[in-house]
Amino acid sequence: MPDPNPTTEESSAVHPAPPSRATLAAVLAQAAESERLLADRPAADIYWGLQRIDLANGWTLRVWWLPEQQLGPLHAAHAPDGGYWTWGCDRWPDWDAGLDAVVLDPLQHLITSEQRERLRQRLLNCSCWPAPEPLPDPPSMAEIEARWPVELAS
Repeated sequence: MPDPNPTTEESSAVHPAPPSRATLAAVLAQAAESERLLADRPAADIYWGLQRIDLANGWTLRVWWLPEQQLGPLHAAHAPDGGYWTWGCDRWPDWDAGLDAVVLDPLQHLITSEQRERLRQRLLNCSCWPAPEPLPDPPSMAEIEARWPVELAS
């Protein structure tokens, strides 16, 4: 549990700023081209949901997959320095566009359609983290009682 009365150093800690648009565009372009990456699970197994992609440069991306293996929007991006970008935190073309502003999706607004398609193909065919070993079956009550007998006080 965090200390309810943080020290001066803890309370003045500065959290890294979210990555800039230029930085996000550069990271996505690298991921589309040659940056080594691993996914948490194959995109082919995702009908509608998130895929986590860990890049060798330290970035972690979470992208939505839509039905029929269509790449959806970027849900989140975590920078190696701790900076965090999340869906809805920025508007395109900017916040001052009023009713014409739409939620920024770096996959739609910051990279080309060719880069987006190359990224989609790479994610469809990328390596994945190994699946975890299955958990063992829980012990039966008889096994629990045999291993840890309950002594009743008389």
